[in-house]
Amino acid sequence: MLTKTALALILTVFCLAPARVISGQSRAPITGEWSIEFNRKDRDEVQLSLTRNRSLNWGNGIRISEVQGLSRDYTTTAAANVTLRIVREAGTFELVGSFRDGKGSGRYTLTPNESFFTSLAARGYTNLSEDNVFAAAMSGLKISGVDELKSAGYDQLTFNNLIESALFHIDAASIADLRSAGFDHLPFNKLVEARIFKVDSNFVRETENLGFGKLPFQKLVELRVHKITPEYINEVRQMGFNDLSLDRLVELKIFQVTPEFVNEIRAAGFPSITPQQLVNLRIFKIDADFARRAKSQDPNITVEQMVNMRIFEKRSSRGGQ
Repeated sequence: MLTKTALALILTVFCLAPARVISGQSRAPITGEWSIEFNRKDRDEVQLSLTRNRSLNWGNGIRISEVQGLSRDYTTTAAANVTLRIVREAGTFELVGSFRDGKGSGRYTLTPNESFFTSLAARGYTNLSEDNVFAAAMSGLKISGVDELKSAGYDQLTFNNLIESALFHIDAASIADLRSAGFDHLPFNKLVEARIFKVDSNFVRETENLGFGKLPFQKLVELRVHKITPEYINEVRQMGFNDLSLDRLVELKIFQVTPEFVNEIRAAGFPSITPQQLVNLRIFKIDADFARRAKSQDPNITVEQMVNMRIFEKRSSRGGQ
């Protein structure tokens, strides 16, 4: 399954790729190939892939309830011909094909909804290509969503921005939530980041309650990127490392300094080891076994001396090759 970030990149290609621009009131149906696989983790979802041509395709999870005519019965059907429909405000997809052993494929036809694109044109989005039409339909873009963004102060968005807003569910509620947390008038690309990395008012409050005060938006994104959760922060504090900076917490997470690793190193004879020393051990791939052997050879050996031993070993190994 494509991640939302990858999906956004694909849609950008759709929207920017050279394509025939449709003018007038009649848009021809758009055709291509489809495939569906049932999701093993979520019984209510399938993985849908739509291909426009050899270089442009879209894939993402979709609720079974959104696909008219689709049933989980097809997971066990030996073979069955199907006609499925996906109705979106921008147009309707008709999927014709077959299922065999839980996997479906065939051809689709997208019939654009002319009234939708007339409404878009009235809002300044004209001369849309077939790829733009396809992107609007598959992303689930709605006119009400465009109007919500305008009312929230985002009235100079590109068509690509509209597609992103539909994909990442950027609406008046999500914008208001960020404003309530003190992030007013964020650039649109920051709204996308917030949705991708789940930066919202709840997360802002969680970090404040942990004693880090009011953090800049980009620092909150960084914490999400590295999965620095309140649970992880409490886990680090339980290791005996209190009052660490956020940068140090990120460093510990990047180098996988876990409670298990800390306990093993302490048990190997280094009870007073510091966070920076633990990071250094990870950088030079020094584990508890190495630490125990070094300690048995020299009971007074320091972490820094172990690091030097490892560096010497690596240099000797390269020299002997």
